[in-house]
Amino acid sequence: MIIKAIDKITNEMMAAKGNPAIIYIEENLRKKITSDEVAEKILQEGKTIAGAFGEMRKIARERAVNNVGFIPPEEGLEIIYKYFGIDDIEEQTEERKEPVNILDLL
Repeated sequence: MIIKAIDKITNEMMAAKGNPAIIYIEENLRKKITSDEVAEKILQEGKTIAGAFGEMRKIARERAVNNVGFIPPEEGLEIIYKYFGIDDIEEQTEERKEPVNILDLL
């Protein structure tokens, strides 16, 4: 399922033909896809990177002063994660274990 989610967002990014905002969103979503739970949310029907970017634009327009809207990158990622419903999912990271000294096994 993780592979399918990564494929979905990568294909959407490739179709965007170099749009830096879509590339940025795809790169950050890819890092977040560490579990089937997150992958499932990314694969939801109708949820797209373009849709997430649209949410960011909507909020920026609401805050615009003199036709200029700004959202800091950290907040932008929060908006994207919330759009996909992954804002409250803990990232799964592999536990790092201490290396085993092979001599201890003898």
